[in-house]
Amino acid sequence: MKTRIGKIARLPRAVRQELNRRLHEGERGDRLTEWLNAQPEVQAVLAAEFDGRAINAQNLSDWKRGGYRDWIAQQEALELAERLGEDTAELTAENRPPLSDTLALWLAARYAVATRRVAEAEGVEGWKLLHELCGDLVELRRGDHSAQRLRMERERFDFEREREREKTEEEFWAWAREHRDEICKGYLSPEERMMRVRKIMFGDPPGKEPCPAQPAENGCSGCAPPRVPASSTESDQAQSR
Repeated sequence: MKTRIGKIARLPRAVRQELNRRLHEGERGDRLTEWLNAQPEVQAVLAAEFDGRAINAQNLSDWKRGGYRDWIAQQEALELAERLGEDTAELTAENRPPLSDTLALWLAARYAVATRRVAEAEGVEGWKLLHELCGDLVELRRGDHSAQRLRMERERFDFEREREREKTEEEFWAWAREHRDEICKGYLSPEERMMRVRKIMFGDPPGKEPCPAQPAENGCSGCAPPRVPASSTESDQAQSR
């Protein structure tokens, strides 16, 4: 940014900021020069560097074409930065563009503001500013192209990864169908699992003990209950008959 050397440019920053604010609000020029010349700090600068000559309408007009426009550009850039800070939560949310992309947009907007100075400059200074802006613009476009190539590479990577996932899934199911008997070996149906749980908790049901002489898988449903020996009284009664 060009260094200003006029009367208003030499004033304290606080005074210049207040002047810019009043200009932005549309205050009349005669009232502004009257206000400036009445400030003690302004009078001190004028006495020390300009032989006490007061600020006039021409000084204010020069400032409006220079320092004031620089201030406007700075305010626009600060507004963009503030808006960016407020949207940080949304920028970091899912499916949001990377923060670097948003910063690139902010930078492009800042260059758009800077073109005003190029349009206003004349002669050698104008060509110099235009040359600098062209160089920066080339770098900015190179960054855009790099970002586009990166997006294309990312999309191709996602496509290849999805295709590989589908291929792996198909190969797995083909292998599973081929080895189905091995995979299902020892599988128990829900009914069989329930029977095992009941046996662990309650044991075998009465009268259903497996026959020791004949395995259950051969159709044996269990031996008959053992006969209880007759008592001696019952035996005597049977003999007397």
